[in-house]
Amino acid sequence: MQDYEVAYQKFIAKRIREIRKANKLSQEKFAEKLECSREFISRVENNKERLSLKLLIKVAHVFKISLGDFFAK
Repeated sequence: MQDYEVAYQKFIAKRIREIRKANKLSQEKFAEKLECSREFISRVENNKERLSLKLLIKVAHVFKISLGDFFAK
């Protein structure tokens, strides 16, 4: 994996955790909304699992933000 890919994955993991916590959602509640497991969310937030583009779009939808806003920070 290229350096920029690693940095991008770390950014996505950190951003998901930040937005989830800002919206006061537990990993369990967030997982329910995404129709996945809490363990998967934990692995994503700890940068041990990657999200597909489809799931990233669903994350943005759950938080009612655009992908542009997701990456704006």
